[in-house]
Amino acid sequence: MKVVIFNNQSSFKGVMYNIAKVSSDRAELMCAENFHALGILRYIKPHDYIDYLLSISAASRIEKPQFHAIISCQQEIQSKWNLTFMAKSWLEEMGYGKQPYLIFFHYDTNINHVHIVSTRVNKNGKGISDSFEGIKAYSELNKVLGIDSKRQAQHDLDRALNYTFSSRMEFIMLLYALRYSAQIKNETLALIKHGKIQAEVCLKNIYNKISNGERSSLRLQELREIFAANLKKYDASIQIKEYMKYQKFSSSPIRCTSEFILQLKNSHNIQLIFHGRSRKMPTDYCVIDHQSKTVFEGSYIWPLSDFIRSVNKNNISESRAQSDFIDRTQALDSDYKESSGISILDFQIDIIEELEPNALNKRRKNKKYTIP
Repeated sequence: MKVVIFNNQSSFKGVMYNIAKVSSDRAELMCAENFHALGILRYIKPHDYIDYLLSISAASRIEKPQFHAIISCQQEIQSKWNLTFMAKSWLEEMGYGKQPYLIFFHYDTNINHVHIVSTRVNKNGKGISDSFEGIKAYSELNKVLGIDSKRQAQHDLDRALNYTFSSRMEFIMLLYALRYSAQIKNETLALIKHGKIQAEVCLKNIYNKISNGERSSLRLQELREIFAANLKKYDASIQIKEYMKYQKFSSSPIRCTSEFILQLKNSHNIQLIFHGRSRKMPTDYCVIDHQSKTVFEGSYIWPLSDFIRSVNKNNISESRAQSDFIDRTQALDSDYKESSGISILDFQIDIIEELEPNALNKRRKNKKYTIP
């Protein structure tokens, strides 16, 4: 499951956005809860919901009262009714159960998801705390889904240790592929997710698992042929999405995407994990082959330079997939943009920033300058 919590807004644009989706037959209003005063109206219009939310929010000094979130399916498929039930239970745990809220189910993507719009101000005029909201959101959704995050982390750690890798860095990149960051302290490697340690392993156990033996030459050749075939069809130029600042290592993961990367992951169960220094282009990458449970250094298979710059598809030949590499085994997811934060394996929580019009000008006007 994935959760996105959008940044607060001064107006309730989320209502009109979702109503527009309903009007174009791309969404459905699943429920409107706790709009008690609107019960006397024969027909409720979209602006009635907005006016009600604004009237409650006006009792507080909170400047941006809108609460807007999404809950979506990742791999499993949930019906609109199941997602709505999950959303209601999650709102209850988050402290919004008695708030007026709207839940919309969207049909406009291949991923089933619901949008939730409410106010951060309760009927007593007090704001609902958003401190550590990302951490709270995942823990409460875990509770709703019955997920034990520590147990899941231990399972993922055991799974990772069954892969073949040749260095500690490759193991750390494998953990990143499983959506964990790593921290090393006192000869122990900790798996971090949602800002908490979920599992730990002694470094000695990792070193004992490091394989210095040769990789399967047959699988290496198969991977090179897969790369060559897909590079002819899909754009390989990477787009950097995020630098993983929390990784305190000489080389940290850099979240990248491209048509080629998505194709390998979806069709061949192969992940490419790029890494390097913050705010710079990747300097290396790993190939995680889930079919053979092996982590390869990217240069075994294809040069990094072809992902940094555009590849001329006409120049990719089968001979390159066979001979242009140093074989070291022998030698050695819209329309609505409000904005994003932390991710976890079973679902992700993103805190998204939206810049309001004239926000920059307001900050400039309010900025005080001092003369030294």
